[in-house]
Order: sequence, then C-alpha cells, then structure tokens
Amino acid sequence: MVDIDKVLISLGMGRYQFIGCILFGLMIMYSNVSPVTYVFTASDLKYRCKIPECDKEESTYEPEWLRFTMPYKNDTNQPRKCQRYAALSGPLVNGTRCSSDGFNVSVVEWCHENGWVFEDFEETIGTEFGLMCEDNKWKLSMVGTINNFGQFIGIPMSGIIADRYGRKFTMVFCAATSAALAIIQSFSTSYLMFMILELLSSTVSSGIYTVTFILAMELFLPHQRVLYYSILECFLPIGSILVAYTAKYVRDWRLLLQLVNIPGLLFLSYFWLTEESMRWLESQGKHDKVINTLKKIAAVNNKPFPNLNINNQTQSMECLENKDAKFSGILKDIIRSPTIFWRMIRCSYVWIAVTLVYYGLTISSTDIAGDKYLNFSLVLFVEIPACLLNWLIMEGMSRKMSLSCMFVLSGVTCVTYNLMSGELYLIKLSLFLVSKLAISIAFCIIYMLTAEIFPTRMRATMMSMCSMLGRIGSMLAPQATLLTEYFGVFATMLVFGLTALAAAAITMTLPESKNIKLPNTINEAEEIGTDVKSKNDKINSP
Repeated sequence: MVDIDKVLISLGMGRYQFIGCILFGLMIMYSNVSPVTYVFTASDLKYRCKIPECDKEESTYEPEWLRFTMPYKNDTNQPRKCQRYAALSGPLVNGTRCSSDGFNVSVVEWCHENGWVFEDFEETIGTEFGLMCEDNKWKLSMVGTINNFGQFIGIPMSGIIADRYGRKFTMVFCAATSAALAIIQSFSTSYLMFMILELLSSTVSSGIYTVTFILAMELFLPHQRVLYYSILECFLPIGSILVAYTAKYVRDWRLLLQLVNIPGLLFLSYFWLTEESMRWLESQGKHDKVINTLKKIAAVNNKPFPNLNINNQTQSMECLENKDAKFSGILKDIIRSPTIFWRMIRCSYVWIAVTLVYYGLTISSTDIAGDKYLNFSLVLFVEIPACLLNWLIMEGMSRKMSLSCMFVLSGVTCVTYNLMSGELYLIKLSLFLVSKLAISIAFCIIYMLTAEIFPTRMRATMMSMCSMLGRIGSMLAPQATLLTEYFGVFATMLVFGLTALAAAAITMTLPESKNIKLPNTINEAEEIGTDVKSKNDKINSP
C-alpha cells in the first residue's frame, strides 16, 4: 500500500495542483448551471390583463388608470394578473370609456381572452405553453421541484458509480450527458416533454459537483484542503452569474438552454486532461496506476520522486474486499455501526436545512423589488467573498462551531428581514445578502465536514447519501415561495430563519474533524473526535 499523503508531502503543492484547480474549477462552475437555469426558463413574470377600453397599442404595465380597472393584491400592492373589473355600458366620457365611471369595482371578471401586458416581456415556458395566471403558478414552481427531485435521485447514484467505477469517469459522463439532455430539452414541444427532460438532465447533472469535489479534495493534504477548497468554491457562483447574465440579454428560454449547455460537451476532453483519484485507485488495489500518477505529479512539479518500499507498493488494503465495493456491502457496514448511522442521520438534517435556505434565498431573490437579474446576480456574487471568508473562518474556528455560527447568522437575518418595512429597500436587500452570504459559507463547510467524517471506501457514497437527503430541502425551496400566496409575504423568510436556527443546534452534536487525516476505515471514522483519534491521528501543519 502506498502512503499517498507521505509522498505528496515530499512532492509538494505546485504546478500540478494549480492546473488541477483550474480544471476542476471549470467543472464546478458548470455544475451550477442546471440547478439555476430553471429560475429563468420557468420564471413567473410580472403581467396583467389587457384592458381593451384603456390599453393602446403600446401599453405600460402600470398606468395611472389601472387601479379603477382591476383589483390589487393587498400584501404586495401589485395588480392581479388575470382579473379585472366589469366594464359598464353607457355613454362615452370625453370620447372614451376609460374612466372610473366606466367600471363596476364590485364585479370581478377573469380576462384570459384579451391577452396580457407585461412589465418586461421574455419568452419562458409559461408564455409558450400557456401557463398563465395565479392558478398555474404551481406548474412553474414544480419545475424547480422536479429539478431537485432529479438531484435527489441522481446524487446517490453518482456516488455509488464513483465508488465502484471511479471518480473521473462519473464526473465526465455526468457533465457531457447532462449537457446533451439540456440541449435536447430546448426543443421541447410541450410542458410534459420539458418536465421529463428536466428530470433526466438534473438527475444526470446532480453528481458533477459532489464527485468533482471528492476528486479534488483527495488530491490535497489535510492542512491544505480548506485553502484549495475555498479557491475551487469561487468558481461555483460564476456559473450561475453567467446564466443570469445570458438570460438578461437572450430573453428566450430555448436559446438560453442551448448557450449555457453547449460548453458542457467540451468536458469530454477531461478523459485525457485529468487523472483518476489516487486514493480510489489505491482502494481498488491498482497500485501501478497510483505510482504512475505520483510520478506525473513529480515531473510537473519538478520534484525528485522518492524511493518507495516495493512490498508496500504491492500490499493490498486488508479492509477492502471485492464485496465491499458494492453498495449493499457499504449499506451493511453503515447499519452495523451505530456511530456512523446516527452521524449520517444528523448530517442529513443539516444538509436539508442548508439546501432549503440556500436555494430558497436564491429563488426568492427574483421577487425582491428592483431588477430581478441584478438581484439574482448580487445574491450569487456574495458567494465569492463567502468562499474567501470560508477559508478564514474555518482556519480560525473549529468545523462545527463555524458551521453553527453561520446558521445562526443566516437565521437571525432572515427573521430580521421580515421586521423591516418595504420602503427600506436597501436595508432589506442588505439583510437578504448577509443571510445568503452566511448560508453560502455554511454550504462550503458542510461539504468539508461531511468529507472528513466518513471513511475513504464509502466517502463518495456517504457524501452522496447526505446530499441526496439534503435535496429534500431544495425540493421544498421552490414550493416555499408559494407560502406567500396563502400566508402572506412574511411566511417564506420566517420558515428559512427557523430552519437555519434548528440546524445550528443539530450541528453542535457532530464530531470535530479539523486538521485530521482522512479516515480510511470505519474504525478510524468512529474514533473522530475521541481522545484516541486526537492523540494518534491528528496532523499538524508543517
């Protein structure tokens, strides 16, 4: 067995790791395209009924006469989308029927047949497939739920495939296949066809980030994980920002899907540009390939290759039998170990909370007053400083304390957001951005913490299992926005705030894993946070 950490220390972190960061960063950037594109392809636009008595050829969304022609919502002070007041028959007033005397405000009518006037028109699946009016809003929000349900299905599948057939194969397959499916989706001829392809593409794309993250993290030493992870995380929001920037100027859901997914086909080149995880190769007994990869790192970093013990190179890992690579074997081991089982349960709840708040805030950003593209971009842009702050916070604090503090900050700002008047736009936007900043940092930390508290053989599977269960939160996030229709505008942010505060308490029950050597066996994983682990396995920064 090759001591990969020991060899990497001698080879140092150099050009090879820098190139790896760029390549994996681009893949992580693309991984965030599918989870946010539906925000624009299934966007719920601002529009109202067209009033033939008053609207001219070039009508504005909210003219002066609108309040006496149609009802308004009390909580948002926005006109109803598909309702109007009944017109009265009678003599013209100043040559027109567009006057307050020409409408009966006590009689409300539906107005589908006259068309709509948009505040800012764009082609979405709603306008193309006739999903208009408040009673069809659930069909638009269902796109986000289906997208996250696909991730719920796909994440554990990708983890199992990655542990069985390799990280690199899974990463490249998911990226290229999801890109192809999304391009086909752009030619959908019906809402049903669109939803089926949304499910398929999100299922396949769901494994890109998790597998890429594991592939990257297994390349670095414990004291370098946070720094390199923070650098990689900076690429994640860039993908979403590019989607928002493209959507702002394209304004057509078909062209948007094509433009943001065609680059995904280029990741087929990663079969030749990247290497398989050395730790996974070692776990499979492929020691020669591990040695070849280490020699390549030495050559690229211009470092001498150390002498290795020949017996160690050919030794098999005793804990890894062929049956253990199977999901059923991993599942049995989880059940046999109460420590690992309950750790997975607690970790999964934290994942549910972080995804609900993270994706909920992202989706809700388009409902804030002002330019929805700017708001969406700002909410995503704060993730870049979040990645840098993540490095400082995790270096200065323990894993679980930093995660818990970020949950508290996000939860408190969500609740405070509701207490601010709608007239204080800048203050409300600032609170919203601080909440998103905190939950983004929490998202970074939970990935790191999860990767560190489970053993190598089941790391991808356990990461995928926790992330899969966490997708319950992201599936609920699009539906959480519907709470405003039934309980008022304050309900959604209150749910996000309380969920984050509950997660902060659960986080404190997880084991501490800062600066530990990645556990290879279940016994090593069980000892994390115990005195035995602290004395024997903790690695200090050189």
